[in-house]
Amino acid sequence: MIDFNVNHYVYVKLRPIGRKELQRQHDELNKEIDGLLGEYEPPGEDKDGWSKWQLHTLMNKFGHMMTLGFDPPFETTIRVDT
Repeated sequence: MIDFNVNHYVYVKLRPIGRKELQRQHDELNKEIDGLLGEYEPPGEDKDGWSKWQLHTLMNKFGHMMTLGFDPPFETTIRVDT
C-alpha cells in the first residue's frame, strides 16, 4: 500500500467525450460570467497524450460521468507519481 493524497497529481489520457465535457463546462461558466474567461484552452498533453491533474480536480470535472457501464471521459489506466 502507498499513501496518496487527493492533492497529488495523476496523469490521464483524455478521450473525445472528456474533451467535449471540459469545453461544455468552460462554455457554461463563461456564459454565466459574461465571457470573462475568454476562449477555451484544452489542458496540455505530452507527446503521448497524457495530461496532468490534481486528483481532486479530475474528480470534480468528471465525477458525474463515472458510472457503471459508462463511456469514460478518459482512458481507465491512469499514472500516479510515486
